[in-house]
Amino acid sequence: MKAKLGGLNFGQMFRKCGIYVILALFIIISTILRPDVFLTKANLISILVQISMTTILACGECALILAGSVDLSAGSLVALTGTVMVGMYESTGSILAGLAAALVIGAAIGLVNGFIITRFALPAFIVTLGTQILSRGLALVYANGMPIPVTGSSFRVLGQGKLFGQIPYPILVCIAVVLFSLVLVNRTAYGRSLYAIGGNEEAAKASGIKTARVLTVAHVFMGLLAAITGYILMSRTNVGQPSAALNYEFDAIIGVILGGTSFSGGIGTVGGAVVGCVVMGVLANIMNLINISPNWQYVVKGIIILFAVVLDATTKKLSLRAKA
Repeated sequence: MKAKLGGLNFGQMFRKCGIYVILALFIIISTILRPDVFLTKANLISILVQISMTTILACGECALILAGSVDLSAGSLVALTGTVMVGMYESTGSILAGLAAALVIGAAIGLVNGFIITRFALPAFIVTLGTQILSRGLALVYANGMPIPVTGSSFRVLGQGKLFGQIPYPILVCIAVVLFSLVLVNRTAYGRSLYAIGGNEEAAKASGIKTARVLTVAHVFMGLLAAITGYILMSRTNVGQPSAALNYEFDAIIGVILGGTSFSGGIGTVGGAVVGCVVMGVLANIMNLINISPNWQYVVKGIIILFAVVLDATTKKLSLRAKA
């Protein structure tokens, strides 16, 4: 029997609406567990600030996963670009010089990822695992394995400042990146190419899409977003930390998959990825509020990764079965 409602089978319905149901349940549960804290303005803003960096990375991961690729080096690249930016700022006194260096490094690593993946037809997770280790190693070498403290106050503004004393700048940067990504993916020929490649790469090539160029640009975009995230993170912590941003890429990927983007490519939205990141942020917040050990929080994240992968495979099977 084919379960359908409004022309959609169950798998399609869950992929489109399931994340919103999960978010609503998490909010209800969080409100019940900590009614005195969870819905306060300070706590909600704290959640948005905490997920801002993950969401920025998720925009890049979403574009890649839509095209059937992925980037496991994002977290290490955040550490590398952020650390280099702090070092440049401390040596030159110029934020622009540091940011320029970070963006160039982020774009260069993204270019390397895209070139190797497309030129040698290698799996993205293997290539980016290599650049993940490379980027982390370069960050440690650059900083000599030690944190680089920030001495100037101007560097802290982006991570710790607020517009009109109310809205933290990381949230505003995140909103800008999300809006740009929505337009890029939903309103441009490039975005349509991402969907086409993820749906059927050979058919995309036959239709004239330069798949290698599209995928390489997506990896460069991911590298640039990692550099922006590195600036925000180091500005928030006020130190260039080469060991920072551990597992950031996995948090971003979880948000993307929970938001309905298929690991096999061709299906998903940036909006869904953002909601997936909000879900992860709410979950992390309530675990902190009820004093769950950080060790157990890793266990929960691991379970969610497995859940997201199984959910993706299950909904895809249901969709294929309904079409049969």
